[in-house]
Amino acid sequence: MKSKFKLRTLLIPFLIVMFTFISIFILIKSLPIKIEELRWIDIYMALLVVFTWIWLVFGEFRTKVIEVSLNNTEIEKKNYLGLKQKYKYKDFDGYQTSILTSKGQSFEYLYLIKNNQKIVKISEYYHKNYYDLKNEISIDLKNLGEIKLSYFDELKEIFR
Repeated sequence: MKSKFKLRTLLIPFLIVMFTFISIFILIKSLPIKIEELRWIDIYMALLVVFTWIWLVFGEFRTKVIEVSLNNTEIEKKNYLGLKQKYKYKDFDGYQTSILTSKGQSFEYLYLIKNNQKIVKISEYYHKNYYDLKNEISIDLKNLGEIKLSYFDELKEIFR
């Protein structure tokens, strides 16, 4: 079984590219930057832009927007850049789920756990066939329960 993306998932790479080009365009138009003319709002906005770009690229794009293929003995995870990783079911301790509330809706996330770390993240938000994937995984892996979502933990995982 192979995961299928929702249309909104394809929006993330587009946003990353557009956000990068717009940021570069604004930076080039502002050159040369004179330190004495910088305002606190300029610094704040620059930091916000950098944080948003890091969050989109290293958080969403790298860890959540992934293609998952399941077969009888292994799970293959493939990211947008085509990098593949294969895992045997027996390598995992099990799976945990979490509920994320976004835009007035709740979405379930499934994390494949190995040595107390989230190795693979499958999301109802990004994957059309999330529940089919979850049912397939639940046949081979033990449910380790639900974990409470922590935005701070999600932020820390961006840099792992």
